[in-house]
Amino acid sequence: MNVLLEVFIKIIVAVALGFCLRKYRVIDERMQKGLSDMLLKAILPFSILASSNYERSSELAKGMLAMFAASVIYYAVTLVFIRLLSRKLSMKEKEQRIFVTLTVFANTGFVGMPVMSALYGNRGLLLAVVFNMSYNIFMYTYGVHLVSGKKGNWTSVILNPVTIASLLAILLFVSPVVLSDYVMGPIRLIGDMTVPLSMILIGSNLAMLPLGRVLGDPKSYIVSAVRLLVIPFVALAAMWVIYQVIPMMPTTAAVFVLMCALPCGSMNVIFSEKYNCAPDFAARATVQSMLLSMISLPVMVYICTRLFV
Repeated sequence: MNVLLEVFIKIIVAVALGFCLRKYRVIDERMQKGLSDMLLKAILPFSILASSNYERSSELAKGMLAMFAASVIYYAVTLVFIRLLSRKLSMKEKEQRIFVTLTVFANTGFVGMPVMSALYGNRGLLLAVVFNMSYNIFMYTYGVHLVSGKKGNWTSVILNPVTIASLLAILLFVSPVVLSDYVMGPIRLIGDMTVPLSMILIGSNLAMLPLGRVLGDPKSYIVSAVRLLVIPFVALAAMWVIYQVIPMMPTTAAVFVLMCALPCGSMNVIFSEKYNCAPDFAARATVQSMLLSMISLPVMVYICTRLFV
């Protein structure tokens, strides 16, 4: 518990720093975009590559396979059920479509991988990397199709820097190749910036929010309830049953549940703006879920540490 408290204090301090830097205009909109691009296209891939140097074990290899299977099932099942649910809601047709992606596709890259790294080290990061690969496959194919009405783009899946780094990390992990400290040292140095920079950027984003509109939107609360409560607790119940029957690492079970408990992914907002699919609703729901996850995510972490031991 002391370790978790230490992690959350670090995260809170970094988020508060980002909030203050944006309020005092040390970080402006242009710098925010530049830092976000740098994080996703360079620093996060380095962090993923650094995780491949984790001590090899058959247990972790099995955990990675289990994570991939579980994540594929998660996306396949939730996309069907949430799509059916969306048609029952009193929302416009475009809002129904973005509702599906908002609730199914969480912030697995920008928030998920840094948080799993902070909580569980390289082992947690490797498992999060595997989960995120399933995210990329489903988001850039069916997700794009749902929001745009067009076919998904496999090129976006394959050429994404995070995907490339993920594949390289997995290949390095399963291969007998051991990179020297002369190679891994610089990779770790750059990758270690992932958690603090991502949290600073989250704080910077929060500083510019119109909180009245965000917190006063009833449709966004439906998104937040499904994204932060319904899906995580269903995932928790399912994983708890599986955990009792099938031997697996506690970390595998915990990381899966926590990756299902993250706030809405920022790519939902980007795609909604690109294809004019209820962009205002997407932005409000994403921001609201980010704010509320500051409460819900620590609770889920605490539950997972108690159940999966």
